[in-house]
Amino acid sequence: MTYFVTRSAAQSRLDGKSVTVVGSGPGVLDNEPGFVDSHDVVIRVNNYKLSHAAGFRTTVFYSFFGVSIRKTREELIRDGVTLCWSKVPNAHAIESEWHRRNNKMIGVDYRPHYLRRKYWWFCDTAVPTVEEFLAPFEILGKRQPTTGFAALFDVFEARPKSVHVTGFDFFSSKIHNVDESWSEKNLDDPFRHDPYREMMWLKERIARGNIPTSFDDRLTRLLGL
Repeated sequence: MTYFVTRSAAQSRLDGKSVTVVGSGPGVLDNEPGFVDSHDVVIRVNNYKLSHAAGFRTTVFYSFFGVSIRKTREELIRDGVTLCWSKVPNAHAIESEWHRRNNKMIGVDYRPHYLRRKYWWFCDTAVPTVEEFLAPFEILGKRQPTTGFAALFDVFEARPKSVHVTGFDFFSSKIHNVDESWSEKNLDDPFRHDPYREMMWLKERIARGNIPTSFDDRLTRLLGL
């Protein structure tokens, strides 16, 4: 039986655990085979790809669950997913005249994601409240967090023993999904992603030093560590 669970309930599953957050940038290929899978909890986002460097275990699937997400129930079950974690609430979260005028309401009203997947869910699924979703939105200066950043935000707000971050370059490589080209769209969207602010937030969290954190080689260089 599937239950929708709270963000705090999902975060409690990370308590005292070694956690790796696997993004979709090419830096994920920097890991030694077996390293990613050695963590207690392996969190992967959106259209992740498995490999010897990226690993093969997946404990948590973190996504916004839009139409561009190609992962099937069967694939996620096979990969070992026991928790789905949604970036977005089942709600119309943000008022935006730009999105209404451009017929892009799916960017601020996320209820269609849940309606379309009404019979899709196969395991416990964490769904944030509007207030929880808006917390990183406000921190980023009213910019939509990327799915990877939202995953990092939720993990660092929990109580893991340690965190390894890999496959993040804040789109500086212009590649996502490991080996697919990426380009920014909708440049006039007032809430579009701001990767630079996301990177600055991560550097600030590292500076706090309250959670042992490691990175792949490319991200280490990008952060100037």
